[in-house]
Amino acid sequence: MERKIFVQKVNQEKDIEAVADGYKTKISHELWLADGLQKDAIQNCWDARIDKKHGKDWECGFSLMKIDNKDVLCISDKGTAGLNGTKFYTDEDLIKILEKISSENQRGEDLACFLNSNWSAKSNEEGGNRGRGKTLFLVASQAKKVFFDSLRSSDNTYVFGEFYLDTADKQVKFSLHYGDDGKAMLKSELSEEINPITWHGTRIFILNPDKVVVQAIKGGELISFISNSRWETIKKYEARIFVDDGNEKKYVPLPSWYGNKLKGVEEKEFPPEIIKEATQYKIKRLVLRYAPNLNVPDSIRGVAIQRGGMTIERIPAEELVKEQGMTDIYGWLEMESKPLEEEMKIRCEGPEHFDFSWNINPARYLRSYIQWKIREFAKDLKIIDSEQAKKNKIQKTAEEEALKLLTPLFKKLGLFGKHKGKRKKKESTRKKNEPLRLSVPDIQFPRDNKRVNYGEKINGAYVVPINEFGESILVLVRVFIVSADGKTEMLQEKEINLHKGEGPKIGAAEIIISKKYGTGGYSLRARMIALEEKSKSLPDGTRIEKGTILYERVNHKFYVEIDPPESGPVRFQSKSRDDKNYLFEWEEEEDGYVVFYNEFHPRIKPLLSDYEKLQDYLFEQGSLLALQIKLEETTADDDKEDKEFTKLIKSKDTSAVYRLFLRRYSEFLWDLKE
Repeated sequence: MERKIFVQKVNQEKDIEAVADGYKTKISHELWLADGLQKDAIQNCWDARIDKKHGKDWECGFSLMKIDNKDVLCISDKGTAGLNGTKFYTDEDLIKILEKISSENQRGEDLACFLNSNWSAKSNEEGGNRGRGKTLFLVASQAKKVFFDSLRSSDNTYVFGEFYLDTADKQVKFSLHYGDDGKAMLKSELSEEINPITWHGTRIFILNPDKVVVQAIKGGELISFISNSRWETIKKYEARIFVDDGNEKKYVPLPSWYGNKLKGVEEKEFPPEIIKEATQYKIKRLVLRYAPNLNVPDSIRGVAIQRGGMTIERIPAEELVKEQGMTDIYGWLEMESKPLEEEMKIRCEGPEHFDFSWNINPARYLRSYIQWKIREFAKDLKIIDSEQAKKNKIQKTAEEEALKLLTPLFKKLGLFGKHKGKRKKKESTRKKNEPLRLSVPDIQFPRDNKRVNYGEKINGAYVVPINEFGESILVLVRVFIVSADGKTEMLQEKEINLHKGEGPKIGAAEIIISKKYGTGGYSLRARMIALEEKSKSLPDGTRIEKGTILYERVNHKFYVEIDPPESGPVRFQSKSRDDKNYLFEWEEEEDGYVVFYNEFHPRIKPLLSDYEKLQDYLFEQGSLLALQIKLEETTADDDKEDKEFTKLIKSKDTSAVYRLFLRRYSEFLWDLKE
């Protein structure tokens, strides 16, 4: 009996979805499609450059345009080879080319590989070699249709074509035309308005681009994505990459973070060296920078792992060295092409070019090397393992334990600050000396107590920057969510030239609470940071320099699947005052009181190395301070609830104050121990 062999029928619509899901998983923000698209598109353009050594006359651009009333995104390049390779006219011709690529590792067949999924004719030295990135062009098209044209450097032939998803049979199909026939098809299929490409290079026309891509272009995020991933190419080759939103064409700048050494930043460059004994794995350089006063953006933090002129992944320093100060460290690492970079690409790099598998060698060796160098760098600068860091930990522990003990007393006395108890609530007002600020005009929670359950939304989670400074200023606005354990989720980070008046909304129109938010408390926060120096100071005398925090008093708490906890009535905060008259002082705040203690005072200074002794002292003194605060509140508000304090005030017998304090203090300690 003759065996019948069937060829598996592939649902390429699902293949496209799978590619999209791969990028979505690896890129942890809502504009993932725009980020993935720029990275793969620029990589392809850069790999195709004619001048491999210097990148002379190379250019790549992203342009939003209207063609016959249709939205189109055009990705173009110059100074490139175009879609070179063997011409083909039939399926049989194409199969022969692909078989040759497969069997002989044939290079230079760019045309055939461009039009067929999971085929690549690139070398290991080039940026991509999986043949998946071009599928993202279809992902980015809501119509699932892409046109292209190219002028080939190999034979000066013009090529026009299209590829699209046929929704009937779930197959990706393409057409291809050469020479004058191709030019005629360009006019017929795309538009009479578009002239054929006249330079060696390629243009990609993505029909009806996804709204996320359009948003990233118009909002400026695409420029940031390109800048943060292609900064090395821009820096070394003065590469020209532009974004045109239909109104203005902007070239992508080199981020200041990767330029020359910044003022107030510590830097160390580690020279070429073997990362692991008995191997040939070698880096070109590792540069580490420590910027404690410049508020390093989340998009820059950590060590950028460079490969092929682009950033593949950033390893947060705080993941490698779990010590204070690590979030202020950033830098980059470049690898020798062979064998380290080559093996990192082939063995460890994800197909989306956004991450590495760090449990596989040589990636595991490289991660250990970076960890070692960060720790060495931090020790040299006394960032970690310093006496100050140890002291800070001791103080924090002592403060927290003392607060636990004091909370019952403050509650018993009814001391909860402005917004609690019987005292009249004061309206919160902004400071008059804040000409640069952030407004949160429209935030809305599902219920008054700020509990948010799964499936519910927080609306209007954005800020509006306001400038009453008198002149424009370049600022960075960051809107983010902080969980109770300190993890940060960036909603939006945007650089703007803030003119007089109000700037654009920054943040999110809505936050849908899904199960990615674990049960617990969160804070919606925002911060505005200066990105340039100004000769004019703020009204309070603050000098505006690059990195100056202009405003950060945005803190909207919410609670996922739980009711808000009862507010703590008191907290401790240390001060350093060379003043013999200053031991303690206290201030009222929104939900209670803050008690300041002078860590320079001879009574406190010896306690800073022993958290138990410091805890006991803060508790003892805090108990007496609580009684003093109660006395002040009763006097100021004519509070009749505490009869003993009321009687004392009416008697005007100052000699009885300490006796009352001592007795109430003793009672509290007695009850506490019981």
